[in-house]
Parts: sequence; C-alpha cells; structure tokens
Amino acid sequence: MNRGQIVEGKIIDFALPEGYGVLKEGGWIIFTPGVLIDEVCRIRITKLKRNYAVGEVVEILKPSPSRVEPRCPHFGEGCGGCRFQFMAYEEQIRVKENNARQTLEKVGGISWGEVDYEGFVPSPSPWEYRNKMEFNFGEREGELVLGLRPRGRYWDLVDLKTCYLMPQDLIEALLQIFKNYGKRSSLAGYDPRKKEGVLRNLLVRYSSSQELLLGLSTTSIDLPREEDLVEELQEKFPSLEGLVHIINNSPASALIFEDKKILWGKDHFFERVGSVNYKVSLESFFQVNRFLSLTLYEKAAGYAALSGGETVLDLYCGSGGVGLFVADSAQQVIGVEENPQAVEDAKFNAWLNGRNNFNCIPGRVDKMLPLFSNVGVDVVILDPPRAGLDKKVVRRVSSLSPQRLVYISCNISTLARDLLLFKEQGYHLEKISFLDLFPQTPYFESVALLKKG
Repeated sequence: MNRGQIVEGKIIDFALPEGYGVLKEGGWIIFTPGVLIDEVCRIRITKLKRNYAVGEVVEILKPSPSRVEPRCPHFGEGCGGCRFQFMAYEEQIRVKENNARQTLEKVGGISWGEVDYEGFVPSPSPWEYRNKMEFNFGEREGELVLGLRPRGRYWDLVDLKTCYLMPQDLIEALLQIFKNYGKRSSLAGYDPRKKEGVLRNLLVRYSSSQELLLGLSTTSIDLPREEDLVEELQEKFPSLEGLVHIINNSPASALIFEDKKILWGKDHFFERVGSVNYKVSLESFFQVNRFLSLTLYEKAAGYAALSGGETVLDLYCGSGGVGLFVADSAQQVIGVEENPQAVEDAKFNAWLNGRNNFNCIPGRVDKMLPLFSNVGVDVVILDPPRAGLDKKVVRRVSSLSPQRLVYISCNISTLARDLLLFKEQGYHLEKISFLDLFPQTPYFESVALLKKG
C-alpha cells in the first residue's frame, strides 16, 4: 500500500465518532470520510499508519439508497458543523444505534440479553434544533469572515452565509449584521496562530419560546458604535433579550469568559422544561436540543424512580438541570457544580421554582464527594463532560453505596469505560436508552440506570 494509490472496494462498516467508512483491502483497514456502508467506491490513499490507512473518495461507483444531497451549501467547503448531511436521517439513527451497542459490548463488557434496552429516540426535527451556536471571526485575504472551523484546522474558517442548525432566517441575518458591524468599525478578526485581531466569537442562544440572547467576544477594547449595533439588532429581532460584550484575551482559540459587559438588556433568558423554569445565563450549560430536553429529563426521572423520601446527589448539575426537575419527588437534592455562574443560576432556579429542598454546592466533584460520606445518599445523578469520570470519582461515588445511579452521557466511549469501572465496584447496568440530541453529527446522548448487586 502506498500514498496516492487508488483502491476499489465495498464499504463494510462505519466508525464513530470520526464518521469514517471502513474498507478492507490486502490486509489493510482503510478509513474514509463521506461514504456509507455497502457503497462501492474508488478511494485514494492519503495517509499511511502502522496498521491502517486513511483515504479520500475519488468516485462512488455504487451509491447507497441512504445517500442524500447535503442541504447546506457549505457542506462541500469542509464545514465541521454537521458531517452527516449526506446521510438520510433514518440511516443516521441506525448507524449511531449500531455504534452504541457495539461500543458498550466491546469496551463496557455489556451483555445485551441482561439489559433492558429502551431504544433510540430520534429528534422531532433533524434541523433547526439547537439552542446554542458559537461562530468564529477571522481574516481571509484582508477581509473579515465569520463562520465555523473546518474539521482539523483550528486556524481556518468556513465563511458562512447560512446555517440550518438554528432557524435559517435568524442565522443568516445575524451573520450579516455582525460582519457588517465589524467592517464598518474596522475591527479585524482574530488570528489564533498570530494571536492578533479583535473580533473573536459570536455566541447565539435561542430558547424554545424564541427568546434571543447574544454574546460578542473580543479582546479588551471598548466597542465602537455599540449603540448603532444595539439599535439594528432590536429593530431586526423584537425577541432580543440581551447583547453582552465578552472579554477574552486568552491565547487559546476557545471562547473564554474573562469578563463581560451587558451592552443592552440582560445576560440570561428563561427556559421551561415541563413544569420547571430555568434561568440560563449566556455562559451556563443547558441541553442543546430544544425539542428533546423534556424527553431526556423525563427519562432520567423515570430511572431515578423517586418515592419522596430519598436523598439525591446531582453531580455536574449545571444550572439545576435534572436535579431541579426531580426535586419535588425527593426529600432533598444536593447539586455539585464547578462553574460559578451555573451555581448562581442553580440557586436562583431553586428559589424561582420553590424547590426549597434543592441546594447547589460550588466546587469540583472529585474534591466535594468526601463531604457526603455520612449523608446517606440514595440516588446519584451524573452528567459529566465528554471526558467522562475520573477513576477516583467512580470509587468515591460507589463508596457512598447509593441504591441507584443515573448516568447521562454525550460520549458513548467514555460511558462504556465508566460502566466497566462501576461494574468493578459492584454496580451493573440495568436499563439504557439513547436520544439523538445532535442530528447531522456523529454524537448522541445516553441515559443509563445502574444498580448495586
């Protein structure tokens, strides 16, 4: 096998989260983006590793019936926002479900005959489902651009004209307004390699009740003509709740809140899930799919199976999330959250909803867990970041001997790893379900119930 060589064959599998089709040729495994299972393709080898190769499609000789024309004009430009656009939505669900089951079997040691599998819940809408988007400013040939990073190229940008992950008209108008503002004000886009430029990010949050909250991230400057920008946004978007200036001088390319200034309105909106109202600040975490949050919370509440007398520990609780949702069915709920703004929001949300039995403690989960050794915890809810749980956290949670663990995860690989760790601590997987919170992408959400014994 050589770089540049063209091979022909049938795609036999699909690997997540990369979203690569798998071809076997002459003892080599070849990973190729943009192809589907059972497609016959001609593929050019672009990378050679010790035990596998990476290729690119030259020609699809026999397309899959599940192949569709990508909706977005930016898909062919390498936009990293939604890589599965070439795949019918039903096939996306099938691929994700197959990957989830295989990963749990291989990594987590799960035997499906011993687990109550409750299926894969699709999103009611595979488009315009997100309540949060983060766009990046940059420069290209001396011109200001605003868009998303191509996959694997943190320094580059796809200059977007539209995006279908939020309402199309909303995004098109916002992208144009903020690009025009930057050009009128002679503000350069930030270059993450040179560490130069002013405009860094546009953060858009959009509630299920169509409230709009915006954050403009820049290096430390006083924004010129901010009144004109506010006036234009107010005129265009009557549902605008606030515009916030975010200060970010970090050399990292990520959006970081070093400081913020409210230019108009407020820095939060309110989201309702079932009977619970949540204050959601600009920088706080909230489930991203505005159509499936209630389904997710109801599933977690069902797995918790509270009868009114339990003490519940809600770890990585964000602005209250599931803990507040189940609080009226428990004796007490104790949340733990590291983000100071989220802690503030969680405490406010407890007051807002009259959940006097909910309290949120600030701090890192691994550091806070020893505080609960003598509390008598009955149920633990876990909703960690994509990296999953540290081994120390698994051991300390298990040492509390809760009757039930409800584990919410956006990363099937780390969930599988952690289920194996909990198994070593005497907990087995009893129920699990998957929810497609991220259509057009390789990612999805899992809700798992673990019991002792």
